[in-house]
Amino acid sequence: MQEIELKFQIPIDKRELIFKALQRKSVQHKSIETLYFDNIQFDLFQHAILLKQRLENKQSTQIVKIVSDHSSKKFHIKHNITCDENHIFNTHDFKDDQNNKIPKHVRKLIADIEQQLLMQFQTKLERSTTLFNFQNSQIEVELDRGFLNVHKDQIEIYAVKFKLKQGTIQDLMSFILPRVKRYGLWLDILSKTQQGFHLAQNIQQIPAQLQMPLNLDKNDSTEIALKKVIHNCLQHLLPNSTAIASQQFNSEHVHQARVAIRRLRSALKTFDNWSQNIDLTWQTELTHLFRDLGTSRDWSMLYEEILPQLEAVDAPQLQLKAQPQHENHKISDAFKTLNFASLVLSLIQFSQQETHAQSTKSIEKSIAKNLEKLHRSIQFDAEHYLDLEIEARHRTRKRLKRLRYSIEFVSSLYDPNAVKSYLKMLKPAQESLGKYNDFIVAENLLQPYIPTQPEVWFALGWLAAEKQKALLKSQQDLLNFAQAKRFWK
Repeated sequence: MQEIELKFQIPIDKRELIFKALQRKSVQHKSIETLYFDNIQFDLFQHAILLKQRLENKQSTQIVKIVSDHSSKKFHIKHNITCDENHIFNTHDFKDDQNNKIPKHVRKLIADIEQQLLMQFQTKLERSTTLFNFQNSQIEVELDRGFLNVHKDQIEIYAVKFKLKQGTIQDLMSFILPRVKRYGLWLDILSKTQQGFHLAQNIQQIPAQLQMPLNLDKNDSTEIALKKVIHNCLQHLLPNSTAIASQQFNSEHVHQARVAIRRLRSALKTFDNWSQNIDLTWQTELTHLFRDLGTSRDWSMLYEEILPQLEAVDAPQLQLKAQPQHENHKISDAFKTLNFASLVLSLIQFSQQETHAQSTKSIEKSIAKNLEKLHRSIQFDAEHYLDLEIEARHRTRKRLKRLRYSIEFVSSLYDPNAVKSYLKMLKPAQESLGKYNDFIVAENLLQPYIPTQPEVWFALGWLAAEKQKALLKSQQDLLNFAQAKRFWK
């Protein structure tokens, strides 16, 4: 059984309630102080190696931890060594590691920088641990209260973690969801270690998470393949949703969250025949969430892309209202809702639960059928593009994006050069349709200013001209793409 754990942040007004709820007879309390070491270049952190010294209930331990992320699995290697009470990291025992538990390259790197090791940050926690027997499973609940100290800064820690120790992921999710509802918990996948090392490097805002490579196996059943796809999309979405919910975000986090949501929607729509366990409410919730983020994206596009172009052609300066601060709070709150938590927990359950019924359907045949259908619908739109209504053109743009994301999901199964050639022809069409849509969005944002700012007419005239150019280019790029050689045939 794979051990699964999920961490949640707790609203201030609910902290006392959840603390009291966990004070059962079986509760165990620990005082934990942990010091994290690295050199000033953070070489160990860059290699996903952690060195830490932990003082737990007066017992001191040194730990080396190597974390690697291969698709859907993380492998942790820990080595515990007794040490003295000083906050000095002694690497002697690592060099002398008799059991070879620590990989040779890790031991060498630690030895090379031994004289450069410094304490980078520290955590001091009071941890309450309670084990629950729930249905047919055992679930451990950890409540951490304390502080993360970095340089002269002190960050409060108050979070709850749910760990499946034995049993099924279905039981874990059934256990978590009512507590999310009762205490207003929101999912936070940023670890104390990640937060500490970023702050130690004076990185106040965690960089936006981009999509990660995905490798499918041609011998995978369609069910297993879809689970891998969903997991990959969650790896893309959740770091960005955490940053946004924490109100430590910028427009790139919002953009990447929207892309991740689009990818999820694309997977569930293109490959809806890959599993009998797809919940139809997922698509609905993803659509609502995507729309909640839309206003922020539209204004960011106007300020970052359209207005600089207007300035370059000496357009009259416009007095536009800055995006209201409450919009940022609204975006942040979207990832703290019960609906979002329920959606994510359901998707995690789907992607992680064991697959019992093996499909006999050929994954490559299924891919070919689904991609061919999507390609032909775009081909038809290309031939009639100028006659389409604006909404229909918008639909074509969404189909192009869905096709691209769908191809990225399955590209590992095909000849890389053939896939690259196909995407090379798709890209201009997607970009020109995207520009056309941006001009329409910009027009809609600026039109309300007409009564108070006549200068807006210049901007609207420029947008109308650029929109017409983009429309004609979109048609040509679509017609070119329609002739692309399909790599799946």
